[in-house]
Amino acid sequence: MPSDSDPFREHTFGSPIDLPSALEGLSIQYLDVNEIRALVIYQTAILNLEVLEGELSAASRVELEVYEGPREDYSTDTEKSSGSVINSLLDQLTSVATQSLSDRN
Repeated sequence: MPSDSDPFREHTFGSPIDLPSALEGLSIQYLDVNEIRALVIYQTAILNLEVLEGELSAASRVELEVYEGPREDYSTDTEKSSGSVINSLLDQLTSVATQSLSDRN
């Protein structure tokens, strides 16, 4: 089980998710590097998002790695760890994916 200090984490979504649409819907800035990789700016942290199954537009499994943690002047003590940033981003993406799936039904 990943801890709050882990700088990376793999995650599998219940169904494929369109990551660019989800990030844009959450007003999270990102730069797509290619069809399976993007750099994401979240809570002033910089994360590498790599799709392990699928591609950015239909990702089933991803790996997130924190390249640079949140700035100290922005973060509270509970938000400073790499794992917390990753968990927070994954929670938001999972919520969007779940909402999108329920909208289709």
